[in-house]
Amino acid sequence: MQHDVFLNPGHRFRGGFPYVVELQANVAEGNDRIVAPLVLTGGRSGRVDRLMPLVRLEGADYFLAIPLLGRLPRNRLRHPVGTIRAYRDDIVRAIDWLFTGI
Repeated sequence: MQHDVFLNPGHRFRGGFPYVVELQANVAEGNDRIVAPLVLTGGRSGRVDRLMPLVRLEGADYFLAIPLLGRLPRNRLRHPVGTIRAYRDDIVRAIDWLFTGI
């Protein structure tokens, strides 16, 4: 589901990007899903910029790295470990900024 969080299926990237978030709308079909990684804030608060909304997952703060959007096969996203649906408005603003500048 859109905004569900998954353990990063790319083992070698988990150190820097422990999770990925499914961003694609549920109605969009296909074998691939659009995702962006979560990055630990490293003690920084606020936003790095408009493209990296701050989210909280299981008691830790992360930046959603919208500039690192990518696609993964749907079958690599098996068991969600959480959701960041509560941050939908911030996510949509970041995506709008990326693609439309608004």
